[in-house]
Amino acid sequence: MKEYLEEAPQSWERHLLPAAVPKDGTPYRDSFALGCSLPVSYWGQLYTLLSDVQVSAEAYRSEDRIILTVETDTEVSTPCIRCLKTARAKVNGTLRYVLSQQAGEKTPSGEEENSEEEEIIPVDSWESEISIIPMVWETLITSLPYGLLCRPDCRGLCPVCGADLNEGVCGCSGSVKDPRFEVLKKFMNDGA
Repeated sequence: MKEYLEEAPQSWERHLLPAAVPKDGTPYRDSFALGCSLPVSYWGQLYTLLSDVQVSAEAYRSEDRIILTVETDTEVSTPCIRCLKTARAKVNGTLRYVLSQQAGEKTPSGEEENSEEEEIIPVDSWESEISIIPMVWETLITSLPYGLLCRPDCRGLCPVCGADLNEGVCGCSGSVKDPRFEVLKKFMNDGA
């Protein structure tokens, strides 16, 4: 069993019933929290969720489609990219989805082809429940920051001895000596 998640936990469940979305264009809103006990693996990094994921979903009808906006909000920790101490950040993301019964629907003419943060999701029937967990998961992971710092002025680790430079100057000379260049250095000194 993996000790981290690469997809939404199986314990997460939430559905949208299209029949609950008013036909007059009035928004349908839902808010809920989802817990996660394992770290999330994304971008080759592990992110620990320090709080439940707070989710807000809003859906409204537009022509023969349902427009769904998913917002996530939580706090995460991950190793600092410079010194490996714990770095924390509040993360929130918003993605917009278009639910449509028309297979292969394209973005309507007059709208940009690459509409910001919007994806068309095919739906078989307006009578069936639609799991919104894949959309919640996508919104969460795309909001995770790449390369967090424990503090803005983090000096990192010495590349030679590995000392934490935030705690002071290290005791090494600070210069990296590559043994592959020693022959070249000797050649340069003998020729001069």
